[in-house]
Amino acid sequence: MNILFVLYGDFTSNSANPLALYARELQAVGHNCAIAVPHNLEESIKQCADRAFLPILYGDVLAAPDSVFPDGRPADVIHACTPREIVREFIACYMARRPTPLVIYLEDNESWLSSQVLSVARACQLTENEVSERLPKYLSHPFRYESFIGLADAVAVIQDKLKVEVPPWVHCETVMLGTDLEFFSPRLPDPALRTQCGVHGDERVIVYHGGLNVFTRPAIEALCRAVGVINRQGYPCRLLRTGLHPLDFLGQLLPESRSKINDLGLLQKSELPNILALADVFVQPGKIDSFEDLRLPGKVPEFLAMARPVVMPDAGIAHLFTDGIDVAFLRTGSAEEIADKCIALFLDPQKADAIGRAGRLLAEKYFDVRAQACRLEGVYRAARNNFNPVIASNVWQEGGQVSPVTLVLARKLRLMSDLCKPQCDFKVSEMVWIHGEYMEHLHQRVRGLESRIEERDALVAVASSLLWRKMKRLLPLLAGTINRCGGLTRTFKRAMRLYRREGLAGIRRRIRGITA
Repeated sequence: MNILFVLYGDFTSNSANPLALYARELQAVGHNCAIAVPHNLEESIKQCADRAFLPILYGDVLAAPDSVFPDGRPADVIHACTPREIVREFIACYMARRPTPLVIYLEDNESWLSSQVLSVARACQLTENEVSERLPKYLSHPFRYESFIGLADAVAVIQDKLKVEVPPWVHCETVMLGTDLEFFSPRLPDPALRTQCGVHGDERVIVYHGGLNVFTRPAIEALCRAVGVINRQGYPCRLLRTGLHPLDFLGQLLPESRSKINDLGLLQKSELPNILALADVFVQPGKIDSFEDLRLPGKVPEFLAMARPVVMPDAGIAHLFTDGIDVAFLRTGSAEEIADKCIALFLDPQKADAIGRAGRLLAEKYFDVRAQACRLEGVYRAARNNFNPVIASNVWQEGGQVSPVTLVLARKLRLMSDLCKPQCDFKVSEMVWIHGEYMEHLHQRVRGLESRIEERDALVAVASSLLWRKMKRLLPLLAGTINRCGGLTRTFKRAMRLYRREGLAGIRRRIRGITA
């Protein structure tokens, strides 16, 4: 197969590394892979050494979709990494040129992420286009992403809880993150590297490799404050952090915390295993909330693979673990709780070692990249089996690029219903057809309301402009009147007396007399 991965950001984004690993494994079994990014290809691709895929820009793919792969054939399947708006727009443009089996990979609570930038209550007060103007394209559009998922031929989710986002007519499987268990493997810490990274004497070490953004900032701050708590309680400890974007909040921390944090910046992937081997404990900070519960941080499988004890939130894939056996769970995610968990592991090295070894076994069971790539290959085959070229051409090429995504999905459902009538229960086929019709009517209603709102806003803008022009002409007259009457207070009192005697007509006559 020719497999086209579509990434929402450049090669420094969180999803780039797992895609590169999947591409490596898929190429090893005979598939060709390309990863399309929207921008910054030349600089960011330096993060991917020994790549087994073709890196390419969105624009170059759209310019020649049949010339991406070395065999001269187009993509056999498209892997859309998340339903975010920048990915959705690219897919719509590509499908208008060449309809192709589509797999969408879900890895986050998309609605929660969008709500952190634009609240649900605020979004419901805006038209669809106004939401688009306010929401960055690297996030999912709250009124579009669910319909986009419904257009997929198959969906892969990073963990089981995300299956609730997938409609019943779309094939769905869980494909968890794959980790190179040979690359990330247990090893002794390097004393010279320990010194090079600024670790002193008998300091315990926590290693955290992850980028800083608006969503992860609170948890990373809690981890940094926890380091200060650990040291205040008499246990020398240092945090080694590596990742994209510096920790710009360090200046706000107490000196005892700030002095124990070494921000190493963004390192090459090849350097990470030896840095991780310096750790006495790993911490994936966070608390039990909507963000943590529907994601799987890529660091967690790598932490587990290194056979060191891992402290992580009791959320997400926590059901796969046993607290105190193969991980240590966080409930509140506070700095104090993180500190307590780490100190308990420092004081019981035998238990810490046992938890680390058990975690490695779980990494081998759930996160082996070869096994997960095999599962992903199965999702691609399902997508190709479910793909109907007649329906796809009708859906995508007849306005699929410019039509609202809700209407595109409605068209697909009605076509699926017509196709399935001879093959399935009539009631099921009729239900799908009616659902598609309902979506079309609902969109027409919403669009009608939005059009009236836009007309109203345009009229308000025109009226405001006319009123402002009139005000600009009146202001000099008003200023002159105030000056002649001896100031604002006296002018107001005189105007009120005049209004009571003669009304507005009297005030107008007096102003004309004063300014004549």
